[in-house]
Amino acid sequence: MNDHFKSPLKPKPLSRPSLKRFFLIVASSAIVTGALILSTSSAHAQDGVDEDHDWQVTIGAGAIYMPDYEGSKDHQVLPFPFVSVGYKDLAYIRGPEIGINLLRFTPAENVKIKLGPIARYRRDRSEDRNTALTGLGDVDAAIELGGAARVEMGRGWVQLAVTKDVAGAHDGVVAQGEAGMDFDLADRLTLSVSGTASWVDRNYMQTYFSITPGQSARSGLPVFDAGKGFKDAGAALNLSYRLGDHWIIATTASYSRLLNDAEHAPLVSRRGSANQWQGGAYLAYHF
Repeated sequence: MNDHFKSPLKPKPLSRPSLKRFFLIVASSAIVTGALILSTSSAHAQDGVDEDHDWQVTIGAGAIYMPDYEGSKDHQVLPFPFVSVGYKDLAYIRGPEIGINLLRFTPAENVKIKLGPIARYRRDRSEDRNTALTGLGDVDAAIELGGAARVEMGRGWVQLAVTKDVAGAHDGVVAQGEAGMDFDLADRLTLSVSGTASWVDRNYMQTYFSITPGQSARSGLPVFDAGKGFKDAGAALNLSYRLGDHWIIATTASYSRLLNDAEHAPLVSRRGSANQWQGGAYLAYHF
């Protein structure tokens, strides 16, 4: 293990608690709404509600139960706003993700292939969010740019996205694979099942899971040099009920397991948990 690696973490800046709380709520909503929107928007489109409209807009609000930080054993319940926007199956906003389907193919009936650039937001990690983070410094919010390839087959889909942080938060590369399918359980009631797995490079792992000698002295955690590899794998269930042509009520639950160096990092193994649970519920209106 290299005890002299450099940490990309920045010194902890002065902050205003109320302002940071506001941004935490917004950032938390961005993370969860991506999964929620993907399930309900696809189910809604299957019913033919949106076929005659260029713009697809869904807005709403709900509550989210989520870990304090990636690898935390503590959770918090926060309110969140809900926004989803799409235009002609060309451009979309889904929670933390913005994308453009520049290339679209239909090689067979009920099969669509979409390729294009994406941008994703990853929330910051503030040292004062949880006592487990004491002495580790703050990590700024990340803006990740890259591309995605998506294949839709009837009610199922698979996607691979590769992005890189351009905001200087972790300067790393994230590759995420996803697969899912929708099932109609009853009239207006849809269940969506999905699975994900993520691979990250050394820069990402150094930022969120490594412990430098300086951080070790301040936090009491042992020095740890995290390397690249598969970071996590998980699954999610989303249940949505259409209250009419426009209103949607939905709930979601997800589980992910941190893997490899992410699981063995002292921040996780000694102060957190490799088991990451998340859930939420919301009410939305579809235009």
